Amino acid sequence: MEARSLGPLVAAAALMLAPVAAAQLPVPSPPPLTGGGPRDLPPVGVEDSYGPPEPQDLEQIATNGTGYQRHNVRVRGRLDDLVPGRYLMLTDGAATRVMLITFFDADYRDISVLLGLEVEVTGIVRRIPGRQQIRPCHGGSYVESKCDDFLLPQLPDGQMGWPEQSITLLTISDRGKGLPRKDTRTLADTGIAAAAADGKSVRALGQFRGANLCQDLPEASRHDPADWVLHTAEGPVWVTGRRPAGKGFQLDPAYRGDTTRWLEVRGKVLIVDDVRYLKASNVALIPRPPEAEPTPCPP
Repeated sequence: MEARSLGPLVAAAALMLAPVAAAQLPVPSPPPLTGGGPRDLPPVGVEDSYGPPEPQDLEQIATNGTGYQRHNVRVRGRLDDLVPGRYLMLTDGAATRVMLITFFDADYRDISVLLGLEVEVTGIVRRIPGRQQIRPCHGGSYVESKCDDFLLPQLPDGQMGWPEQSITLLTISDRGKGLPRKDTRTLADTGIAAAAADGKSVRALGQFRGANLCQDLPEASRHDPADWVLHTAEGPVWVTGRRPAGKGFQLDPAYRGDTTRWLEVRGKVLIVDDVRYLKASNVALIPRPPEAEPTPCPP
């Protein structure tokens, strides 16, 4: 189980808001997020200010967050998107949602490989503010949440439908749950023709291609307007019967940005007039398999 620390020298976060004021502070530049290995230590100074992480219940933080403000907590939940490409959240069922705040925008890409999985998180609880004002503090002018917690990144202004509470991520690790189950053979092991011939269910792992956004298949071969394309190791197939959505996620077949996502689709293979279809019974979001290479959409 690999832990990823998300706070590479937090004092450098001052550069995010007020370059002139921050330039006066003797802070080093943060190291690049190369993904070259785990960084197990929390940001410098965080535990001195907020204490070591203490195990807490995610539901209690989501519903009774006032009692946990500025506490360093250790919680478990499912990693999901809040605003795809920008903000993440931790969930435990439909009603329990806590926003996750990263130190740098680039952290989203590193962390998003764990989307849909059960994870363990350590971080600092803070309530998402309403419309923040700029005020003088720490030798400069910053938004209120930065003034209140200068070691941490500023919080965004709350939006309708967002959780009320947030956790600023210090570390995140995969709990080893939510991964593809091995109780059904894979399409790659079986092959398209054999899977279609025996009519048994298979697991197809592949890259989401939206409503044929990458022109992987002839448009005229679409069986239903709601069908979408999955690019598997056996080539592209039309997925029919279920939308690209499941517990905690919903992909947009019309949005090219979602074609970077990977899915596990369970269902039966059909071949009609040499066109391959996968009649889906279940769709799950998964991290990109280590052995798989993404196939970019043509411009």
